[in-house]
Amino acid sequence: MKRRGTVYGFIVALGAVLLLAVPLGLRSSAQQAPPLRDLVREYEVVTMPTATAYSVYTSNTTTPHQVWYRIYGGNALFRQRMRVYQENAAPRPINQLPPESQLRREVTNNDPTRWYSFPPEAGLFTYYFDGDNRLNARSPWRDAFGVRVKRTRYANGNRYDVAFEDQDSLDDFNDLKLEVVIIQPA
Repeated sequence: MKRRGTVYGFIVALGAVLLLAVPLGLRSSAQQAPPLRDLVREYEVVTMPTATAYSVYTSNTTTPHQVWYRIYGGNALFRQRMRVYQENAAPRPINQLPPESQLRREVTNNDPTRWYSFPPEAGLFTYYFDGDNRLNARSPWRDAFGVRVKRTRYANGNRYDVAFEDQDSLDDFNDLKLEVVIIQPA
């Protein structure tokens, strides 16, 4: 009788572990890549030599949207930093970032990261992606010297390949490279 109680206890404990582990495993697999589908159009690359950040925003305030982003690399001479802001407002003028209270993530290198995502939102939102650099660990952060962006339209959203330049000579735009995706069906 005692042995049967031990077996039942083990089965119950195993069931509890599985109930906790399965949803966590499913949640992490959803972070692998944003669910874009059906390529519609690729746009020309746009170079903005005076831009220090790039923003994406929602144009349809009634349909929920979700923003995903990741660093996918870079080949930089200097230390890199990506800062991501989320603001419940229309876009600001170029090179103007929201207050620090709107900062949602900061990564201080250009090593590839996993996909990050914001929770789905409805309404007017702007997401700012700021690329900074510094000469060494003790020097202050300085703004990027330019941004290059390639937009690709899909049936259910847009993907942006964003690349920052860390030299005022604007040589290669490959120092900090991001992918930004906004999922919002048309």
